[in-house]
Amino acid sequence: MLLRRLLLCLLLTLVSVPCQAWDSVGHRLSAAIALNFIDDDTRDQLVDILSAHPRYREDFLDQIPDLVDRDNPEAMAQWLLGQAAFWPDIARGLPEPARRRFNRPTWHYTDGAVIRDSAAFQGNIYLGIDAFAPITAMEGVTVNRETEAENVLTALDYNSWTLADPRRDDAVRAVALCWVLHLIGDIHQPLHTGSLYSRSLFSGGDRGGNGVPVAAESNLHAVWDRALRSEGLAANLPGIIEQVSAFGRPRIDGVESDWSAWMAESRQLLQSTVYDETIRAAILAAEAAGTELEPITLSPAYIERMQQISRLRLGLAGLRLAIWFENELP
Repeated sequence: MLLRRLLLCLLLTLVSVPCQAWDSVGHRLSAAIALNFIDDDTRDQLVDILSAHPRYREDFLDQIPDLVDRDNPEAMAQWLLGQAAFWPDIARGLPEPARRRFNRPTWHYTDGAVIRDSAAFQGNIYLGIDAFAPITAMEGVTVNRETEAENVLTALDYNSWTLADPRRDDAVRAVALCWVLHLIGDIHQPLHTGSLYSRSLFSGGDRGGNGVPVAAESNLHAVWDRALRSEGLAANLPGIIEQVSAFGRPRIDGVESDWSAWMAESRQLLQSTVYDETIRAAILAAEAAGTELEPITLSPAYIERMQQISRLRLGLAGLRLAIWFENELP
């Protein structure tokens, strides 16, 4: 029954947004998975916090599809929290001055040279050049002002601290809820945690794969964002739920949240899988020939592995959202 409700929620989402992974439906999917593990009281508390959002009317209530039963608290929570998880991307396209007020472009990713705690190694890949000096991020307990939030790691520090403090303004906490939902998803996407640098083609970095052209797609980052697009996320949801259910409620109470560790996981995938030998060899060959990098054709094996990883990362993001909500909300 619960799986049927989650599938219905996702299908309602597909009515109003394009089918993409981390870009849209993936963030909503992680929120839906989180609802599979949190108590009803926690769910209602999150919806109550969100209702104070300064753009609640225009970006939330006015966007609810007609198919969503507004008299059903569960259906409303599923849609509203899914919209909240996607809202930081919506903020990118808001009209001024709202965009200036809410959009934070640097919060969605981190420089691969940033290290801290469990993420003690860089996310950057260096081809033919020496590694840059590491940058040690501020400790999470000290990030309690927005001006100190510079990347996905410290933005999670700041927004989780804000959301967990009931003394903060209600509207500020509502916006922080959107960012916590969104950024826990983003930090599970490997290409949000590092870039590739080379001597000539990518002396300034490939911007998390955005600079690497891929045949039949725009770039490597877009391919990973849309990893499950061909199958459709509704078809993937049962398998994702099954994957993360092994870590269900018995593992939630008292479990600590460590986004440095989650970033380290993403970086391991970045190093081992995302930039595989084929991609590295193509970049080095183009550099040796002094030519532009031609679009790279990804093998079926690469695509299958990417989809497997994406299912797991989206599922873990949802489970870890539930863990944080159950253990950290006052």
